Amino acid sequence: MGGLQVFNRFVLGLPLSWSEEFQKFGHIWMVMLAIPVAYRRGAHLGMDTLLRKFPGQFQRAIGLLTEVLWLALALAIIRYTFAIMVVARNQDSPGLGLPMHWVYFGMVLGSAYLAFVAVRRLATYFGWQDPLPDDLNGH
Repeated sequence: MGGLQVFNRFVLGLPLSWSEEFQKFGHIWMVMLAIPVAYRRGAHLGMDTLLRKFPGQFQRAIGLLTEVLWLALALAIIRYTFAIMVVARNQDSPGLGLPMHWVYFGMVLGSAYLAFVAVRRLATYFGWQDPLPDDLNGH
């Protein structure tokens, strides 16, 4: 899509009015849905090298704190995005004519999935065995 936009703008001199919006909105949805997938798989950048130098109980406490912070982040994004959606419910995007609350809904959906993953990961700290582990690093 980006290549088409560049070609039309600079080669043909006919910029597409909707392509930039399409890319922006698509990126919002892709990123917000990819964050929980990467988190579920343990693919986010971590400080494992530094953390391994500390005793096991400290590692566990930091891991638990990390999971709680992910959950808090997800819930905060959901809360504030809903507030934005209420304000934007009567607004349409200028290029595509999409209702803006649908654009923002990708953030709610991705954050809800992130909260679900965080709760699953938190449960493993209290003895629950994940029936479908999906970690890339094997723990």
